[in-house]
Amino acid sequence: MGEAANDLRMLRYVAEIARRLAKMLSRTRYQMLVYFLEMTAVEADSLAAEQDRRAEARKPPRN
Repeated sequence: MGEAANDLRMLRYVAEIARRLAKMLSRTRYQMLVYFLEMTAVEADSLAAEQDRRAEARKPPRN
């Protein structure tokens, strides 16, 4: 589970950094790069959420 938690943190970190870069660049003329960064953030969040759901599904039920 340690590696999975690490992966989730990394994906969320990538999403956060991509969003920050997109916000900084949104005031410039690099709109295609902004779009790419925003899509990267969305994809990273989506992958993290999917991994989170899989990890929850693998947990044994509590009694």
